[in-house]
Amino acid sequence: MRSRLKAALLAGAALALMAAAAPVMAGIPDVSNSFYVPQSGTVATPAEGTLATRFFRMCPNNDGGASLPNSARVKVTVRDVNNNPIANIAAADICVLFNGGTSAQGFSGTGADSVISNATWNTAPLCPDLRCVAADAPTDVNGVTYITFGGADVNTPGVYLRSGNRKWGHYDTALPVYVLGFQLSGRLTSASANGTYSLRVKSFDWTGGLTAAANQGETVTATDFNGVANGIGVNNAISYWRDFDYSGSVTATDFNTINAHVGHDCDSPNNP
Repeated sequence: MRSRLKAALLAGAALALMAAAAPVMAGIPDVSNSFYVPQSGTVATPAEGTLATRFFRMCPNNDGGASLPNSARVKVTVRDVNNNPIANIAAADICVLFNGGTSAQGFSGTGADSVISNATWNTAPLCPDLRCVAADAPTDVNGVTYITFGGADVNTPGVYLRSGNRKWGHYDTALPVYVLGFQLSGRLTSASANGTYSLRVKSFDWTGGLTAAANQGETVTATDFNGVANGIGVNNAISYWRDFDYSGSVTATDFNTINAHVGHDCDSPNNP
């Protein structure tokens, strides 16, 4: 009798602990159920997948035009272990994360390590210290928010509105997306599986700026321009980063695109 009573008490205690833990787990992002998706266009009828990623290119001045056009963004969906949406996560806790620079420049961390976004080495002109490209707004009742790369208003998430602090140079092969410290997987489309997409944003400033040398990054130079001009019709390891319209090859269109941004940096043509 005593053994049965003891077993029953232990079982009851275990159930009580599980019940107590459930609400805690319910508020924590689950990386299997949470994800981000590349999007562009309107929030109501967005393009996804390659129809969206073809707009993922930028000028270090974030000056619009061919830079981050069509409200280029990722849609972020955050769910818990029970697959329930988590609402009201602060925008600042949802980031595309940068280290700020390279290890050669003294930067480290879990963010992108070849994106240049610091005021340490790039001081003339002075560039923003950017580590977190934050969400446009807190997550809604569906656990959804957006990270519009060029900026957005909190009242219209997913719609581009230029921010003078959204400036960076160079590129990284995988830009990590974090929510409350949890790294999310990407989906090429909302219907795809987790892990089918890694975030990349091409840059017109695609050469230089990676070493411990002052004022070499976050500017579109003749080296960037000439590299595209000389890359027309060439297919090699860096052709992808010079193919700004994602056509599959470097063409005169890419040449014309970068030509419109030569000389642009953190304070030109727009300051900030």
